[in-house]
Parts: sequence; C-alpha cells; structure tokens
Amino acid sequence: MKPIKRIGIIGNGAVGMLMASLFEPDYTVTLYGRVNEATTVTIERIGVTNGKAHVSLCPVTSLAESEQDVFFVTTKAHQVEAATERLSGDVPVFICSNGIAHLDYARKRGFHLGVVEHGVSRDGARLQHTGLGRIRIGSLGSLEEMSFNASPLDVVWEADIEQVVTEKLFANAIINPITALCRVENGAVASPPCRDIADAVYTELSTLFDLHVPYTYIETIIEKTAHNRSSMLRDIEAGRQTEVDAILTPLLKRADERGITLTVIPVLQKLILGASVSC
Repeated sequence: MKPIKRIGIIGNGAVGMLMASLFEPDYTVTLYGRVNEATTVTIERIGVTNGKAHVSLCPVTSLAESEQDVFFVTTKAHQVEAATERLSGDVPVFICSNGIAHLDYARKRGFHLGVVEHGVSRDGARLQHTGLGRIRIGSLGSLEEMSFNASPLDVVWEADIEQVVTEKLFANAIINPITALCRVENGAVASPPCRDIADAVYTELSTLFDLHVPYTYIETIIEKTAHNRSSMLRDIEAGRQTEVDAILTPLLKRADERGITLTVIPVLQKLILGASVSC
C-alpha cells in the first residue's frame, strides 16, 4: 500500500475536527462538511490536549476521491449514506459513526470501520478534548493493515474490528441514553442510580450478542470520558435528531430475530424518541 500523505475527514463536527487538528501536523488534511464554499478554519483544542491547527474545510459536494489517500467518516449514523455517495471504495474509507446500523452498508460498499474512543465536545471551532482514547480501525474485507504516525489520536489497527464495534455499541447503548435522559455527564453512569440502569442494560445486551464484552470496557470508557456530555445528550439539548435509530433501534430488531424479550432497552428507546419529539 502506498504511503499515506493526504487524509480526508468527512464531517466537521467535534470528532471530525479533533481528528483533523491532530492529524494536521503530519499530513495534508481536508475536512469536508455541509458548507457552501471552501475556507480555512482554525481549530483550537483545550483540555487533555492543547493547541491550534489550520485546516482546509470544503463542501462535501466538492469531494474528489482521487485527491485523498484515505477517508474517515465522522458524521452521525443517519448521515453516512449521503456523506459517502461520491466514494467508490477504491480509496480506503473508514466509517467511524456510532451504532451498528451502518455495518451492512459498509459491507455492501466495500468500506471499513473505525471506533473513536476520545471524549470531545465542540463550541464553534473550539474543542474541549475531555478524554484521551484511541482510534481503532480495521477491515471488513482484505484491506492490508494501515498505520499512521504517532499522535494523541493513537490510531491502532484491529484484526477483529467487529468485536471492537460491538464493544463500542455496548458503551453507547449504556452511556448515551442514560446520560441523555438524566441530563448528566458520562461519569455519573459509574454510580447509582445511573449504574443500576447501566447494569440492567448490560444484562440485556449480553443476551443479544455471541461476542462477549466485559463490563470493564464500559467502565474504562466512562472513566476516560467522565466529564464529557454524550452526543445523544447534546443532540437532545440542541433539538437535533439523535442516533437512537443507529444505537438502540437495531437492538430491538435483533431481539425480535432471536426471539428474546427485552424490558429496559425498549423503554429507553421510547423515552429517547419522546424526548427528541419534545425538543
């Protein structure tokens, strides 16, 4: 595989801007978003990393696949298909959205997967980097292992990316709805009464998947992002569409397919949908 020099990041939300700003010292980075014209944005980071980066921001409609060596898709799950319609898969594409709703789409298109474990929130072009983690990437096909220069992003290649995605789904399905409904930071999920709900959700999740996900993984994510406000909480607060259909709704379908009766997860799904409608 040819050396990576140019990185395209689709999605100019908090995660996309964090990745762009931390890749920028070592690569030529282009950020693609829903903007009308190309410009240069100055991204400022505070928190566990501090610094500034100047990154090109272009309309996603101007995206040309041949201009990049790799793409990372950091949009919300319900935006993935529209965001990637101009890509063929000839250049590696890693979808880093939450949930599992995009797995079949990724397989169909010949794309690959990524999981973001960093905690980050955004206020304009200013980022609050609230928790260090990793960017875990891997292939659903035969893509050769890819490596990136060392940086706080800590990009690592995973031989079994589906296991990693399942682990992240557990964390999202537990942390996001609880924090969104209780209006608390992620760290609150470590203690009762939120921990009691988390335990109940974890028990139901464990019946839906053959892969084992230790609760210690969820605890690690909660600890690393303790002061972060989950994306689902921020979406509800801002009156935006949540990722409930990427995170919780597929779980209901899986339960139905397996003949498993769930109690807690369906209630959380309905409450999130209700909270979204009331925004």
